[in-house]
Amino acid sequence: MLVLGCHIGDCHYMYGNHRTKKRMAILEKILGYLGIDPRRMRLEWISAAEGARFAEVVTEFTEEMRRLGPNPLKEVRA
Repeated sequence: MLVLGCHIGDCHYMYGNHRTKKRMAILEKILGYLGIDPRRMRLEWISAAEGARFAEVVTEFTEEMRRLGPNPLKEVRA
């Protein structure tokens, strides 16, 4: 799961990114209890003007997911 948001202090939603940061920390713990590798979750702050950074983060995350392979909790269908 890749979550992208405005930089802290630079969001027209005012506090949305602050809440997201706190919620992501809680979610990371919950996923850990479920046996899901925390590398499957990433939070990044990227503005609309940072197209190159956006592409870099998406590429990095996609490569990481490929290295990790399929979700071990995903049901295997025969």
